[in-house]
Amino acid sequence: MITFIKLFLLNAVILTGLVFAEFQGALSLIVRNDASYISILIMSLYVGMTLFIGTLAYKSDVVNQEGKDKLLKQSEAAYFTADHMFTLGLLGTIIGLCIATSGSLVDNLSVTEIVAGLKTGLNVSFYTTLCGIVFSLLLQLQLLVLKKDLEE
Repeated sequence: MITFIKLFLLNAVILTGLVFAEFQGALSLIVRNDASYISILIMSLYVGMTLFIGTLAYKSDVVNQEGKDKLLKQSEAAYFTADHMFTLGLLGTIIGLCIATSGSLVDNLSVTEIVAGLKTGLNVSFYTTLCGIVFSLLLQLQLLVLKKDLEE
């Protein structure tokens, strides 16, 4: 139960930070201003992988060493997801830059419409990159706690 409790406490601290960020309006701002919806995908992957890691941590407290080796192999899916959350954030950056520059390619748009397109595109770029980095790091922190127990 030690690994599960460590992971539970870590997630309690992370959840407290996310609730505080939402009280400041940060998470709602990200969801509202991301036209690509990649930040929602990243957040959903984070929640799913957190539950998966929690399940592995619970199992690691009750199995023998052979079972821990099997759980270590199963945790590779979470490592894959953590690595690719950052990649999804970069994909959002590219999509945001495409949105930002698409308005400037049309001749008959006013300056106001071009600036609005720039704002939307740059919002997508910034928020998806931010989500990718933050949630990837938080997931890797959870995996660090799990891996330490599984390799003992």
